Amino acid sequence: MVFIDTTISIRMTQDYVKRYAEWLNAELVVIRPEQTFAEYATKYGMWPALQPPRFRWCYYKLKLRPTIKYIHENYSKGDLLVLGVRKSESLFRDKFYTSTFIERKYGSVVTKVWLPLLHVDNNMLEKLVDIYGIPRNPVWKFGFSGECLCLAGSAPHKVAMVMRNFPEETQELLSIDDAINKNRRNGKPSAPFLIHKAGFKTLREFYNFVMSQTTLDQYIIPYGKECSGSCML
Repeated sequence: MVFIDTTISIRMTQDYVKRYAEWLNAELVVIRPEQTFAEYATKYGMWPALQPPRFRWCYYKLKLRPTIKYIHENYSKGDLLVLGVRKSESLFRDKFYTSTFIERKYGSVVTKVWLPLLHVDNNMLEKLVDIYGIPRNPVWKFGFSGECLCLAGSAPHKVAMVMRNFPEETQELLSIDDAINKNRRNGKPSAPFLIHKAGFKTLREFYNFVMSQTTLDQYIIPYGKECSGSCML
């Protein structure tokens, strides 16, 4: 079982991955990018964004490149990659993922891929979890996995939820925000895309707003949809 450590995930999710591997009785392999998310963000002086594609450096640096490297070193002809993607998780997957068995090219290596959960909706997923006694990630109750906090396509209410419930990870994100804005070449502030669209110049400014509110309704910003892209590999 291969887990991509994006270096910017919720720690409870990292712990859950280990518990799940033990439950599955599978060898856990953890692969990492060449540099951490914080190092890339500081170097580029910008938060990643979905558009234009060159601004989506988080996907390419944190996930795709480490995966290609691992597959080039370990994949053999006849091996089968199993991915847990579901069509309902994003507009991209709903449109482009059509078959449960596909071929996928990773660099120069063409792999066979099985997507067993592709057509499974949330109700069926809950049934499968109960039937097989699958361990639950405590982060799930917040409506996301927490495996990547790059914030490239995160809606403001999801970011606010992280800020309200995960103080350690939030402080890490704020430190990255400070480093990004300190290294801006044009001197203009940078914030995650949908946070910027909601009218905030930096993530720290949004944080100050969120923490000054008392109820959930007050800190949800009615702007934008959740990330419609697909970071699954």
